[in-house]
Amino acid sequence: MSDEGFMQSSPFSDLRVRAGWGVQGNPGIPAYSSLALLGAGGGGTYTWGDAPQTGVAGIQNPNPDLKWERTAQFDLGVDFGLMSNRLTGSVEYYIKNTSDLLLSVKVPQPAAVEERLENVGKLRNRGVELSLDALAISRPSLTWRAGITFAASRNKVTNLGSRGTITSGGVSGQGQSGQVSQLIAPGLPLGTFYGPVFLGVDANGKQLFACSTPNTPASNCSNGSTINGSGPGAGDYQVIGNANPDFTLGFHNQITFGKLDLSFLIRASVGQDVFNNTALVYSTKGNALQGKNFLRPALTDGIGLHEPAIFSSLWIENGSFVRLQNITLEYTLNLPMLRSVQSARVYVSADNLLLLTGYSGLDPEVYASSGLASRGIDYLSYPRPRTVTGGLRLTF
Repeated sequence: MSDEGFMQSSPFSDLRVRAGWGVQGNPGIPAYSSLALLGAGGGGTYTWGDAPQTGVAGIQNPNPDLKWERTAQFDLGVDFGLMSNRLTGSVEYYIKNTSDLLLSVKVPQPAAVEERLENVGKLRNRGVELSLDALAISRPSLTWRAGITFAASRNKVTNLGSRGTITSGGVSGQGQSGQVSQLIAPGLPLGTFYGPVFLGVDANGKQLFACSTPNTPASNCSNGSTINGSGPGAGDYQVIGNANPDFTLGFHNQITFGKLDLSFLIRASVGQDVFNNTALVYSTKGNALQGKNFLRPALTDGIGLHEPAIFSSLWIENGSFVRLQNITLEYTLNLPMLRSVQSARVYVSADNLLLLTGYSGLDPEVYASSGLASRGIDYLSYPRPRTVTGGLRLTF
C-alpha cells in the first residue's frame, strides 16, 4: 500500500496488508498410531523354569479408521515501517478451525490397553500476534536494535461428536489410580483442570473440599466431600485452572559498541496454571510422617496434611514467569599477523541464566503430559539447565 499514490504523504515508509488461508495436518502424531503394537515389558513377562523371561504384550490398540487431523487457518496481517523503516512492526489476527481432532479416549474392555487414538472432535483457536522492532541508535561506533513481541491465543473445543466429555491428564501418586486432572468438553479450552476445590484440613489433618451445593459447610456434605475414607463426590468437581497463558511476551536487544557486541532475549508467560503433581506426591507432611520419600517443603508444610493427598485445587499453581533466555557477549579480535584469517571473534554465552516466578516447583514451563491433549502437568519434570559456553569463531 505504501507504493500507492494516495499514500505518498503518509508517515509510513512501508505499509503492507496480507491475508492467507490454508489447511494442514498434525505433524506431532507418533508414527504407526493406527496399528496394533507390541512391546517388551512387564505386561509380557512370563516364567520359564525358575526364571522370569521377557516377553511382549500389546501396548497400543489399532484404529483402521484413523485419519488426518485437519486444521484450516485464516490470517490477516498488517506490516508497517516508519521513519525510513527505523521503526517496523506487524499486527496479525488468525483463526484456526481443527476438525477430526485426534485424542486418546477410553475403549471398551477387555482390550490390549485402556485407550486408543481416535478422531473425535473439533477445536477453534483464535489469537493475535504483535511485533515491534526499532533501530534505537545508529552511530558509527554505536548501534542498538531492540524489539518486543506479544501473543495472545484462546482455544475452545466446539464439538466432541457422540462423546459428551473426555478426561485426560492422569494423576500420579498414592491412591491416585484412575484419577485424572483435566476435562475436555465443548465450550472449554484444552488444558482445563477439573477437580474439587480444596478448603483446608480438619483437626485430624484430613482434607476438606467445597460442596457442590452452594453455602453448604464441608462437614455437612452428603457425598463425602469431607474425607473420611472416601473422596469428594463427582458432583463437587468444577473447573479449577487453565494451563493456557493469558499472553506471552518477548524482548530482544542487540547492541554493538565498537568491536563489542551484546545481545540478549527475555521471555515472559503470564496467566497459565500448572498442576504440581510432584508436590502432591512428595511435599506433604503425610509423606514425612509415614517415613516415605519426601521433598524439603514437607518438613515445613503449613497446611498440616497428614493423609495421602487427593488431587484438588490445592495443587494448581500460577505458572507465570519471566526468563532470561539467552545473553551473549562477543568481541572482534584484530589479528594482522594471521593473513589467512579474515575475522576472529571470541564470545561467551549463557542460556537460562535467570528465572523469576512464584511457582514452587523447579520450572513452571513444563510440557510433561498424559495424552495428546494434556498440558501444564509437572511430575518429576527435569528443569531447563543453566548453561554457559565460550569459544572462538574464525573465518578463513
